[in-house]
Amino acid sequence: MTRLHSRLFVRTLSRNGDVYLLKFVTLALAFATSILVILFSMHEFGYDTNYEDADHVFRMLARNTDKDYPGNRLSASIPKSVLKSVNNKFSDSIIVSRVKALNKVTVLSQSNQPVYDQIIYAADTTIDNIFSFEVADGSIHNFTQSHGAVAMLSSSTASQYFGDKPPVGKTIRLTTFGDTLSVVVVAVFHDFPSNTHEDFDFFIRYDSSTIAALNFDPEQSSVYARLLSGKITRPSLSGVKNGHTEFLLQPIKEIYFGPRAIYEEARHGDMYSMVILICIVSLIFLLALCSFVNLSTITLPYRSKEIAVKKLAGITQRQLLVQFIYESLTLTSLSLFLGVTILIGASHYLGTMLGIDIIHMLVNTSAVFFGVIVVMVSGVVISPVFMVIRFIRATPTRLLSTDTITFPRFKRIITIVQFGVSIFLIVSSIVVRRQINYSLLKESGRNHDQVVYMACPVNISDSAIHKIRAGWPDKNPKLLDAMAISQLPGQLKSKDAGSDLFVLQVDWNFLDFFQFAMQDGRWFKPTDYDSATVVNQMALRKMPKLRPNVIGVIHDLSSSFNQPEQPVKIRLAQNSSYNWLCVRVLEVDIRRTVQWIEQRMHAKGSRGSAHFLNPHFESWLTYQDHLNALSGILTVISALLAGCAIYGLTVSLVRDKLKEIAVHHLFGARTSDVTRLLALGLLRQMFLALAFFGPLTFLLLTELLKTFAYSTKFSWTDPVYPVGYCLVVIIGLCAYQAFSLNRRDFASALKGRS
Repeated sequence: MTRLHSRLFVRTLSRNGDVYLLKFVTLALAFATSILVILFSMHEFGYDTNYEDADHVFRMLARNTDKDYPGNRLSASIPKSVLKSVNNKFSDSIIVSRVKALNKVTVLSQSNQPVYDQIIYAADTTIDNIFSFEVADGSIHNFTQSHGAVAMLSSSTASQYFGDKPPVGKTIRLTTFGDTLSVVVVAVFHDFPSNTHEDFDFFIRYDSSTIAALNFDPEQSSVYARLLSGKITRPSLSGVKNGHTEFLLQPIKEIYFGPRAIYEEARHGDMYSMVILICIVSLIFLLALCSFVNLSTITLPYRSKEIAVKKLAGITQRQLLVQFIYESLTLTSLSLFLGVTILIGASHYLGTMLGIDIIHMLVNTSAVFFGVIVVMVSGVVISPVFMVIRFIRATPTRLLSTDTITFPRFKRIITIVQFGVSIFLIVSSIVVRRQINYSLLKESGRNHDQVVYMACPVNISDSAIHKIRAGWPDKNPKLLDAMAISQLPGQLKSKDAGSDLFVLQVDWNFLDFFQFAMQDGRWFKPTDYDSATVVNQMALRKMPKLRPNVIGVIHDLSSSFNQPEQPVKIRLAQNSSYNWLCVRVLEVDIRRTVQWIEQRMHAKGSRGSAHFLNPHFESWLTYQDHLNALSGILTVISALLAGCAIYGLTVSLVRDKLKEIAVHHLFGARTSDVTRLLALGLLRQMFLALAFFGPLTFLLLTELLKTFAYSTKFSWTDPVYPVGYCLVVIIGLCAYQAFSLNRRDFASALKGRS
């Protein structure tokens, strides 16, 4: 009897091989995309969650409340005076620590091999009360209690500088522009998890004289805070103000998905894009699940005889149900295995795109991941059960009759759902991708402009710069201002001959363009003589005496880049001195704006590409492009699954209309007639899906776009692409099925046999 059961199942499998293959491939693709997005979501939402009592750790931000302020409102740089006010007012609620990022530092260990452009952090002695350190060597007590210039390193950084030698007690020299500071390593701690907003790998003691010795400003720094034990809610800093600037505490777990702030070194993700990816992959899984259920309705009628034989052999309904669940579980498990195999095969490409180690995360995943996978597998396994129940409850006589059990109403519903989900997926992907590329600004306080720079054409004139500054904003309203300069702030290299002063030649718009402030004296006027200069505070300290041609002193230039301050002498440029054109642009539709600038500059003879002065924003834009690429891949997969679903629908339609098609063939119907018959059946379902899902899609996307400060419009042409795609696939697959039917014997169909 077992052999007979097996032969019946093999017979069913051979007659429905394409259906079972479609089930297998559809589920494998759905599992692969779902697992990828689950792993990536766990990575993204895991930022800054590994600190001890992470809910009690905060970062302080300054926000400019002046409604007419044109710049970026949020800053991570807190003045020392404000820190004192916070300490005095909230000493019973929070403990704070300054953490100042020091960029462009050259590190020399005892091997005397310099390591350039390092970032180190100066921190107060309370830092161990803010972050949780797992000490591997030495003692953090020596860092917090010592009065000298001391440092503590992460394990990976210690290996980079000292190799296998023990670093504790060794001296490291830190150099910026010839000024050197020697620090003693007193502790080594285990690396923080990779999912932290900043790479805290190298700490030195926060000391004003130490920081000044490296040419940094000790009066400004980032500030981190922790709630004291027993405190539940964070205190409001509304009473601490400085002119138009108010201060607030931002939970550390909100930094990664929070708004970008100037003066910070934090990396950022995008919550909105993550939610979109999760929604897309959920709809992909729903589409695959509907397709799996629909394909099950095709294969079940062919198993009527098998079920009847089993019932006659005495197998109970419960045993039959368990057998079907076991078969479904086997198919689902094989699909899951194929999906994981696909993911591992593409892990290098996807890992490079998303910045995660997929294989490592699969091997070292958490219970949450396994829980989600179990839920997904369980949903797939039990999805066709309610249809199976109708078969196993039927009598053997009913199962062996020529009138097979069908699900006409359910098939109509699931067909409409499949078409609707497919069209909704593709339309939403088009609209959301356009909105993400245009603007993600949804609230005030986010950065809204950036400085783009590009190489100037040779010997560009002052009049040409004036025309760019005056004319370009009229032609492109997303351009706010422009100016030319000999060197970029933060990338100064050229000095006066025989002098320690860096020379910066600018046009008169430099001060307003970069929103710098004068400390003393004044800025240039059109009537100033050629030798007039403005210097920064560092240059003033380097000068033996104040020179008569110095007309003003500007605040330090490099603090906004967290770089050591260089002594700078500023002069008004001559025509041949311009090397770079800087343009301040809105972040709205910034990709197209940058392309517009490149096209205009190339037409003027410039070479190369445009870049952002803020490298963190450029990294964030690249991150966004990677997410958009992933979204595009998911859209292609959803379109592919939509095609697979339509194929399943055509197979189901052919089998439901087999007698009707046989009659048409008997009266001489051509292939085109059969194609039209099949296509009209599916098109009716597609237009019903459009009638229901079309308004729903329009309303949902319109309301979604309203939440953005700068939103794109929902275009009537957006549904054309998915509808056109579905039309092409429907007609193509119906024609394929019609050609296949030409080789079929319709005698059995007319006799009522399946």
